[in-house]
Amino acid sequence: MSSTHFTMRLNNFLQARYGASFAAHFKYEVTSSGPQNLTVWTGTYFIDDIKYGDGSATNKRDAKEAAAQKTIEMLEAEGNDVPPN
Repeated sequence: MSSTHFTMRLNNFLQARYGASFAAHFKYEVTSSGPQNLTVWTGTYFIDDIKYGDGSATNKRDAKEAAAQKTIEMLEAEGNDVPPN
C-alpha cells in the first residue's frame, strides 16, 4: 500500500461517519524534536478529543501517515469497519 493511503482512508472514514461536520470531530497535531539536522516529527490524531494514533518520522508527511495508520488500527480494534481505498 502506498504511503499516502492511510491518511486518505482515515479521512474517508471520518467523512462517512460524521458527514459534512467531520472536521469538527477530529484534530491532527504535529510537533518536532531534536536538532535541526536530525529533526523527528511526531503527529497525533484526536477524535472527539480522545487521543488515537500517533507516529514519528523524519518528515511531516511520513509522521502523518504513521499516525493515520495507528489511528485506523485503533478504530478497527474497537470494531469499526474502516474500508480500504
